[in-house]
Amino acid sequence: MIHAPHGAHGAHAHEKPHHPHWPLAVMIFMFVFALGMSSVHEPFTWISLRTGAKILADGTLPRTETFSFGAAGAAWSTHSWLADVLFAKLDAVGGPGLLSAVKSVTLAGAFALLLPINHGNPLVAATLLCLGACAGWAGFTETPACFDFLFFSLFVRLLRPRHRFQWTSAAAAAILTALWGNLHGAAAPLALWMVGLKVFKASLRTATRERLGYWAMMVACALLISWNPHGWGVFAHAFSDSGGALDAWRTPLLSLYGVLAAAGLASCFFTLQQEFVTTLACANVLALSLILPGMRPLAALAACPLIALALGHFLRPRQDTWPRVARWVLLAASLLFVFRQAVTRPLSRIRGYGTPSLVGAVNFLSVNGVRGRMFNEIETGAELVGRVERPVFVDGRPGLYNATFRREAEEWPRLFKALDSVYQFDYAVLRNRRAAAPARVLDEDAQWRLAYADDRALVYLKMTGANALLFAQTPPRLLSPNRLWPDALDAALARPRDAAKVLAELDAWALQAPDCVQALLWKAYALDRLKMTDKSGRLLELARERPALSWDPELKAAYAFVQEARGRAAAAKPFYRDAARTAHRLGDGVLEAELIARLRRLELSVGGPR
Repeated sequence: MIHAPHGAHGAHAHEKPHHPHWPLAVMIFMFVFALGMSSVHEPFTWISLRTGAKILADGTLPRTETFSFGAAGAAWSTHSWLADVLFAKLDAVGGPGLLSAVKSVTLAGAFALLLPINHGNPLVAATLLCLGACAGWAGFTETPACFDFLFFSLFVRLLRPRHRFQWTSAAAAAILTALWGNLHGAAAPLALWMVGLKVFKASLRTATRERLGYWAMMVACALLISWNPHGWGVFAHAFSDSGGALDAWRTPLLSLYGVLAAAGLASCFFTLQQEFVTTLACANVLALSLILPGMRPLAALAACPLIALALGHFLRPRQDTWPRVARWVLLAASLLFVFRQAVTRPLSRIRGYGTPSLVGAVNFLSVNGVRGRMFNEIETGAELVGRVERPVFVDGRPGLYNATFRREAEEWPRLFKALDSVYQFDYAVLRNRRAAAPARVLDEDAQWRLAYADDRALVYLKMTGANALLFAQTPPRLLSPNRLWPDALDAALARPRDAAKVLAELDAWALQAPDCVQALLWKAYALDRLKMTDKSGRLLELARERPALSWDPELKAAYAFVQEARGRAAAAKPFYRDAARTAHRLGDGVLEAELIARLRRLELSVGGPR
């Protein structure tokens, strides 16, 4: 056996001392680390990196907005300056790989620390922690909030034991509070809440001398939370980033998180009497997560110790013998494999830090000297802030823009001309969204011309203004890349004099954006329409080898369409279905509806589903 029998240490699952289970703790650490290394990414990381670099360069925190001309001069600062600086340093030294590794170590340590809380049945506790990690996947990003997991676990471990007051514990609590206030000040008030719970509980049962010690710990923590550049002003940022930004990953209420949250809240009935501090600390996070979606990943972690302790009332203690641990490892490995294949792998390259969303567009701006005022969507603002040294129009930071401005920015396809008349844009960087095709408004405006396109982004230039010369040197296109189906080429291909121009434009497109899968698919479709089937097939093979085709639902749809046009319905169906599933995960209802309708028509045309 790995540990002594239950009676050897005489501890019950609901007693305060922690008993380590090192083999299982290591396995949990490895599980969460692997999950973190393949996790999704947040666009906000780009803001954090740019802010950290600015702090290092200026030697002080920003006090006014400088990244966006849409909010120029507005009061703005960071409540996570230490995390911003740390992230900027890590990115400069090792890029996304190093930053992701440090983030994953932080998360893995947080989950492993909570294993000993229910030592009566460590295998059950380990399973719950793995499920909690899967439920909190949306929070496994390179943002200051990743430190909340570690600090929460450290405070639970520090404050849970029921023993005589120790000055070392008080000092540790004060230091952790100060660190939390500088790494992620928005969540640091949780530290005072947890310490306050401990002080309240201890004051009911301890001697006067110890009671004074606990109150001294509370005062020290309250003072040290102000040891940050904002001082007491950090409370003004409390949970300010927990509402969920527009471009952030969201944890649905009806998900594994919801199951754990409901079970965790129900467990409070069984754990409150003997685990007052732990129960109320975890229950507070669970309650906040119901109204603050950004706290749901942390709530998934907070639910685990509550459920584990509650199950101790119903399950007999079982030791983690080597055979049991071996079986558990197989179960955990299977869970990790399934979760990575079903969730994180398809979504990890969709957007955010470390993904190549706007690399091509940014390179085009730099190489061609595009200048002036840029229009961009909210969803791309953060990455543009991180990648280019030029002000953006808008980004997803909560609280920076007033409600009217933000609403107008969200509804830009309808209001673009009005926005342009006010802000006098010189160029636009847009996402290449083909299903809804919001960029159509610029295609139909003679004042704007498409200058660059790839799988992820479009760049438009304005006829007048700073880029007038470059506009004149950019010929108008027959192609409109922001369309979902390649049959947008049919009209031009039907005209003999335009067919050659279409092929030339497709070649120029592939040369301008060598990694563009859409250019290959459209070229394959055009060649097939022109009866050049052999060449078309080779281009489809090349497209299949590109990584983007494995996760981009619109590219999957285009590939399926080309296969269908070639009379290969059996090859098209799986890609239509896969694209529809991915669109559903991403919440893209327009694309999902389009794909479902297309799939139904295909099945009817070949005599029903096979």
